[in-house]
Amino acid sequence: MSMNIMITASRKITFKKKNGKRGGEIPTVKFNEWQTPTHVTKEILASKDPAQTYIDWILAECSLDIEIPVFAEDDIFQEGPPISTEVFNAGKEHVEEFRAWIKDVEENGFTVKFEMI
Repeated sequence: MSMNIMITASRKITFKKKNGKRGGEIPTVKFNEWQTPTHVTKEILASKDPAQTYIDWILAECSLDIEIPVFAEDDIFQEGPPISTEVFNAGKEHVEEFRAWIKDVEENGFTVKFEMI
């Protein structure tokens, strides 16, 4: 069983309760990270820039261009010949989602945290 990376972001908030008292909590949001081998998880946690180390691993190990056939819009059962192909790369798409997630949570006052689970 491998020890995987878990990527979360949290921030402290305070609020006024219905009874007029102040309350607080630390909401946490989780990124849908990919499963990492134990040695990669340890490398990420030991890194000075864990986000970039995670990105580097995704691009090195999980990035593969795949050609996907594209069918005509009215060929809903994909029975005719493809009209073209498009390139799909799950690793690059995941990295784009990760970078956008980090940008969003940091702009909203969250602190990103990398942990081993």
